[in-house]
Amino acid sequence: MSGLAMGYLTLGDLDPFEMVTAAGAGGFRASGIRLTGHRPGDAWPFDPADPADIERMQGVMLAAGIQLVNACTYRVTVEIDPAAYAPVLAACHALGIGTLICNSFATEDAAIVEKLAAIADLAAPLGIRLALEFIPVSAVKTVSQAARIAEATGRSNVGLVIDALHLWRSGGSPEDVRAIPSSRLYAVQLCDGPLEAPVGEALYAEMRGGRLMPGHGAFDLAGLLRALPDGVEVEVEVPNVADAHLPPAERAASAWRQTEAFLSALRAEAVQ
Repeated sequence: MSGLAMGYLTLGDLDPFEMVTAAGAGGFRASGIRLTGHRPGDAWPFDPADPADIERMQGVMLAAGIQLVNACTYRVTVEIDPAAYAPVLAACHALGIGTLICNSFATEDAAIVEKLAAIADLAAPLGIRLALEFIPVSAVKTVSQAARIAEATGRSNVGLVIDALHLWRSGGSPEDVRAIPSSRLYAVQLCDGPLEAPVGEALYAEMRGGRLMPGHGAFDLAGLLRALPDGVEVEVEVPNVADAHLPPAERAASAWRQTEAFLSALRAEAVQ
């Protein structure tokens, strides 16, 4: 496994510059980020086509001691022109970001495959991968469906990100992850929760603001980590409205400390 990164949603209420600063102050050396809204061109406090914003972010990263590892989360739609991703991909390249996380609410797998393949072709010369995220409330609901779509693109730079919450809420398990070709597994987003899933709007609320720290719920995170190949990007994504009153750096520090303690305990158990 690679070093621990902070998932974007952990401090998703901040603008991108503040988020990077807080992640570094909290102890992280790597983080995900959101560079635009869910689609290229959506309003956001960062313009990937503005050299001044790129330069400012590079300075913030340097000051915070943060490497940006992924940009999220882009909703692949039937209507989107893949060329619209060019400024985002160029910004990722300039900032050293190697993975673009995507999901989709398109209703047909074939449409998702077509769009992902076209975006992947733009990303490949820049050394950027696309990581498809399955989400129970999206069109790509399970890890097996996401794997089929990634394979169907025929592109070697299209794979998966495994969000622990989405895995369990979709009825999946570590064994389902183990069945995916290791070359398609790019990243894992850790959090915890009860085995009993909420329903309706409560499910969405859990996704956006009800995640527990690793080790504080009932998910078999140890089994999930064992199912992943070496070198997978590991991040913790734990937005929780109960912590919203805390200073951002304190929220980041809590996520860092508790997740590092959890991972350290797992490593200790593995050598016994």
